Amino acid sequence: MHVNNFGGTLLHEIHRYGFDGELTYKREFADTRHHWQAEWYLVHRVELHNQLKKRALETATLHTRCRITQVNLEGTCPSVTLDDGRTFRADLLLGADGLHSQIRQSIAPGSPSPYPVGKSCFRWLLPTDQLRQHTSTVGFVRNTGVFIEWASDDRRLVAYPCSDGKILNLCAFVPSSEIQADNQSDCWQAAGDKTTIVKAFSKFSPGVQQVIASADKDLKVWDLYDMESLPTWTRGRAALLGDAAHPFQPYMGQGAAMAIEDAVSIATLLPCGSTPHDIPMRLEMYQTGRRPRVDLVLHYTRMNGRDGNDAAGDRMSAAEMVKIMNICFSHNEIEHSKNLLDGTSAGQ
Repeated sequence: MHVNNFGGTLLHEIHRYGFDGELTYKREFADTRHHWQAEWYLVHRVELHNQLKKRALETATLHTRCRITQVNLEGTCPSVTLDDGRTFRADLLLGADGLHSQIRQSIAPGSPSPYPVGKSCFRWLLPTDQLRQHTSTVGFVRNTGVFIEWASDDRRLVAYPCSDGKILNLCAFVPSSEIQADNQSDCWQAAGDKTTIVKAFSKFSPGVQQVIASADKDLKVWDLYDMESLPTWTRGRAALLGDAAHPFQPYMGQGAAMAIEDAVSIATLLPCGSTPHDIPMRLEMYQTGRRPRVDLVLHYTRMNGRDGNDAAGDRMSAAEMVKIMNICFSHNEIEHSKNLLDGTSAGQ
């Protein structure tokens, strides 16, 4: 599976602007990308999900619109029971059910609950051709593969191309206090009011205001959450991964990447020939191997999510953020997990 097959757009530059449109940072990657384990592509999440679903359905059955009512981790065969009475049993249970995981408490009883951080995110898409029609926005899409951010003290707008550069994906981060109180914005599909972001970015440059004016009237908005570290990600033959284990805010775009790395780790640690007896120990290895990396990326994600006037400390500079992203892209989880497995085998 290659991102070129579903609209992946290669990143070439990062630009950061102040709220007034003044360029404060610019970075090209021609001189550093050869150090990465893989190229840095910008993708539309729906297109990635569709491709993953397509591949999964080649070998698996996907059951949708299911609500889990019971999780049983006792014995040698974990199971889940659905609200329609069906029960599914397997040698291994993986809880990849996101921020509001239903599996989390079964694997780690007494786990902390996610809590809102006081920011909400609006998301929408714009055709890049539409931005070429306005003098104030044509510069945003003149070059291909440019990731852009405009920021002030407590709000920011992020834009990046996807779908072969034909679409600009936009995310506006604003204080949740400026969102209507009756909006159920913790839901991925919650409707947002365009007038909220028009007002929120009214002091930004004309180009930013044009980008926002071009958005559809009805937007999607959700609250951002964080969570304290879980005591464990595993229990017997069950494990959490992705946001179910370690929720990420989107300030470095690494939440999905960490979830995929989690899955790669588990797949590497349970190769063909593994037995049910191997599973508990291999899942413990997964947690031991993954936690330090996840904690590192999560730490810097939180730092990059700070406001410009945050009492907790300064936000990372754009240069520091790029340095951390280089660390992110220099990791090979297959090799890392394989080394863990080989080390265990050698010690037996």
